[in-house]
Amino acid sequence: MAVLNKEYNKFDKEIKLNQGRKDSLKKSRKELRRKIKQWFKDNKPDEIQPKFNSQGSIEMNTTINPIVEYDTDGSVLRKYDLDDGVYFILLKEEDVKRSISTWHDWVFMATENHTGKDSIKKTTCVRVVFADGHHIDLPIYFKEEDKIELAHKANGWLESDPKEFYEWFNEKKKARFRLEAIVRCLKGWKNYRENKNTNLKLPSGFELTILATNNYIDADNLDEAFRVTVSAINTELNKSNEFKCVRPTTPAGEDVFADYSVTRKTNFLNALQSLNDDCAKASTEKNFKKASEILVNNQFGDRFPKGDDKDEESKTNTLRNSLAAASIPPKPYGN
Repeated sequence: MAVLNKEYNKFDKEIKLNQGRKDSLKKSRKELRRKIKQWFKDNKPDEIQPKFNSQGSIEMNTTINPIVEYDTDGSVLRKYDLDDGVYFILLKEEDVKRSISTWHDWVFMATENHTGKDSIKKTTCVRVVFADGHHIDLPIYFKEEDKIELAHKANGWLESDPKEFYEWFNEKKKARFRLEAIVRCLKGWKNYRENKNTNLKLPSGFELTILATNNYIDADNLDEAFRVTVSAINTELNKSNEFKCVRPTTPAGEDVFADYSVTRKTNFLNALQSLNDDCAKASTEKNFKKASEILVNNQFGDRFPKGDDKDEESKTNTLRNSLAAASIPPKPYGN
C-alpha cells in the first residue's frame, strides 16, 4: 500500500497557523485588552474591572489557516481566530455581579469601532472582526472563589473553565505524539467539507478535539495514526445509543452533542463514515498519486498534496534489492 505520511505532514504544515499570523493575533489581543481596560477605567470605575485569560486552540497549538474566502469586493478574507476570556472576579464584599446582558453590552461598547468594523453581539461572546477577516471572540465570565461561570445570553450562567480544558489537552498530548497534527487535520477536513457544502454543520473544533483525544491510536506515521483514530471515532459514535461527546472538564460529564438535531447527527455520521471509508480505500491503493487523489477529491481539497505517480515498492522487494546489492562482489582494485 502507498503510505501517504509525507503528504499528510505537508498538509499539516500547510493548514497549521503560521507564526506570523499567531503574532498578529496576539498583537490584536494585546491592543483589544488595553482598550477594554481603559474603557472600564474611564466609564465604570466603581465596577469590577475586567481581567483576561486566553483560551481555545491558540493555547493548544491546534489553530489552522482556514480556506481563503473573499468579500463582495473581491478582497481576501482569512477567517482564523482567537478566543480571549474576559473575567469579572469578585474580590471585595461591595463588588456586584451584574446581569449577563449588562456585561455583554459593556464589553460591546468597549470594543465598538476598534477596527473600523462593528463588533458583533453573539450568544456566548462579543466578536471583534478585523479588516483581513480574522477575529477575536470575547466570551465573558464571572468568578467567585473557585467557581467560574460563562455568561450565556440564551442559557444563563453556565459553569465553565476553559483554562482547565486546554490544560487537560496539553497534558494528554504529552503521551500522544501525533495528537496535535490529527486535530489539525480533522479541522482541515471540517473546513473543506463545510466550505464545499454550506448546509453541512460538522462538530466544532472543541468537540473534534475531545473525540480525537479520547479515541487516539498511535502508529508509526501520521497517515496511519489519522486513519485508525478516525476509525476508532467512527466505531465509538456508531455504537448503539453511544452518540455522545462528553466534556472532560468543568462541567465534567456534560454531553456536548446533547442538543444535536437528528439531521445534524445524521449528516455528521455520514460525513465521518465517508472520511473513514476514503482513508481505508487510500490505504489499499499502491499508487501514491491515486491514493492521495481519493483524499484530495472527497475529504481535504487541493491543500492536501498529490503524491508521485508511482507505486510504493513492497517491503519484500525492498529487502530483496538490498540483499542483492549487498551480495555483489566488489571489483578487484585497479580494474
